[in-house]
Amino acid sequence: MNADDDVEVIFPDLCADVENHGHFLTVEIYKTDIDPSCILEVVNGFATSIVFDDPFIADGLAWQQFEQTVKEEGLAAFLTKKEKRQLFH
Repeated sequence: MNADDDVEVIFPDLCADVENHGHFLTVEIYKTDIDPSCILEVVNGFATSIVFDDPFIADGLAWQQFEQTVKEEGLAAFLTKKEKRQLFH
């Protein structure tokens, strides 16, 4: 690939804004036209982006990981220490 080639970013239908106990998260799942692996990114209300380290083989698996993380760790999984102090103290 050279500098003149454009990589197309593809957003499946599973991207969504999610409300969790009065707080909003933007869930973005995307891939490129050159790599079929899906990336899971969650942006919290402070505009902090959390990108999961490992790609997923399908968008549905990325969404399941988001749901599992919320179930196990709650909103705090997507906040920095400073953001947690602002919200919970």
